Amino acid sequence: MDEAYRRAHKGWYPIELLALAGEVTSSNHETDSGPKYRGYAAAGIPVHVLIHRQDGKAYAFSDPVPGDGPATAHYATKVEVELGRPLPLPAPYPLLDTSVLLAD
Repeated sequence: MDEAYRRAHKGWYPIELLALAGEVTSSNHETDSGPKYRGYAAAGIPVHVLIHRQDGKAYAFSDPVPGDGPATAHYATKVEVELGRPLPLPAPYPLLDTSVLLAD
């Protein structure tokens, strides 16, 4: 996809192009770790990385299970680390250095 495609489609790309979605929780932790998580799984996004500031943790979810739709979609695999520790991601991705996410 090129810049002309991006402009023509106002920044929207086919879901098939997404291999990983990353998210840092906002002030609305419930939305970030609930409906968005289920939406990514229902869409079949292979890997979802969530940096959960309130919990002080980083999560890597993989192996999406669509369920019967967004209400029941989930990920079969979850890896969790404390912020500051490296987060293992599924192949072909390298370890994610979460130490840069710690507050000074």
